[in-house]
Amino acid sequence: MRKLIILAIGIVISTNLFSQEQNLIQDLELRVLIGQYDSALVLANKIIQEDSLSATAYYYKGRSLFAKYKYFEAMNAFETANSIDSANLIIEVALAETYDMIGKDENAIQIYYEQFLRDTNDIKPIVKLANVFRKSREYGSAIHYYQKATFIDPENFYYYKQQAYCASKISMNIPAIYAYESAVMFNPYDLGTYQQLANLYNSERYFNDAISTCNKGLKNYPDDTQLLKIKAYANYLNRDFDSSIVQFNYLLEQGDTSVFNLKYRGFSHFEKKKFVNAIQDLLCAYEINRDDPELCFYLGSALGRSNQNKEGMVYLDKSLKLLSPSPDELSNIYSEMANVYLNQKKYKESLGQLKLAYRNDAKPILSFKMGQLYDYYLDNKKLAIDCYEGYLTLSNVSDSTKGAGKIIDSFIADSRVVENAKERIRILNEEMFFENTKKE
Repeated sequence: MRKLIILAIGIVISTNLFSQEQNLIQDLELRVLIGQYDSALVLANKIIQEDSLSATAYYYKGRSLFAKYKYFEAMNAFETANSIDSANLIIEVALAETYDMIGKDENAIQIYYEQFLRDTNDIKPIVKLANVFRKSREYGSAIHYYQKATFIDPENFYYYKQQAYCASKISMNIPAIYAYESAVMFNPYDLGTYQQLANLYNSERYFNDAISTCNKGLKNYPDDTQLLKIKAYANYLNRDFDSSIVQFNYLLEQGDTSVFNLKYRGFSHFEKKKFVNAIQDLLCAYEINRDDPELCFYLGSALGRSNQNKEGMVYLDKSLKLLSPSPDELSNIYSEMANVYLNQKKYKESLGQLKLAYRNDAKPILSFKMGQLYDYYLDNKKLAIDCYEGYLTLSNVSDSTKGAGKIIDSFIADSRVVENAKERIRILNEEMFFENTKKE
């Protein structure tokens, strides 16, 4: 009898402890849901101290850290949760998404692929795989999984649209056209699909199809300047210069005095041998963009054919000089070389290429990438901080260029990258402080 009483008391105590922990877990979940991440972290750590095998506590700790842009700490929490409860799909997905965020694409792919193998008819891991491959520019693999998704859900326009995008990125324009056509069929209200499809038709010299696609899109979006531009440009390419001029006139009358509109209306006038009109448009376009060799050539040629030979020669000579690689093109080349070296784990060589890219075109994101190299691979906290701060400075400067009223290569900062840079600066400064304290 006594043993039964002791057993009953033990059961009651265990039940009460379990009930208390469940209440704490529910409180933790609520705090995360309403965005109280700091208090959620305190509570999660309290639960973990009392129960180091609480996968749920580690999961919500990871959620809170992720929301505070502490991605690497979140990854550690999710990895612990996953090791405790490896069958929990929610934890697994959170871990994969964190890997995806911090650029550990192979780790994310491995998780999604294992999910796919468990159930080859489950569309979620298939789409996740496709999206990760697309993000990492492995377009062939992305297409493969988007095609699997369309097999399961054959009327989802998004999968066709992404197939088309990936195909166009590897110059498979005809398959891309077919996929975009399917996307338009299943969703006739997606503006971007019309724009991309019309552009591809132009690139493949299917000018009438491009014009037809623009007309269909303009029925739903009659004031979309991009479709109007593509249509005017298609008419120019189709040598229907009268229609092209009429359409560019409309765009310019609506206040869109972009280089593109002025340039191609000028080209249309040139083709009709109306050189005075061509010169007027091309000079206006040149005032906005002085680095376009094609524009300089046509302007110089129009001036020469109007017996303004000296002025014409100036622009023709400039067009020759501009045909050498531009700083932006050189920067892109060096940046891609840096990526290749990074893939090979040649971090110093990667840094060297990024520096060359930065010298040719000081894009803010290059400063951020250099900061990451110093931070994670070259163990130089001071230079990492300098680069992160450089990124933040350039990001702030770029904001002032918004709304300038003309086409510019303005940089729009990614808020997540900005927060990541700020967080790394804070962490690195703390680490340097403690390192200096130890030395003293």
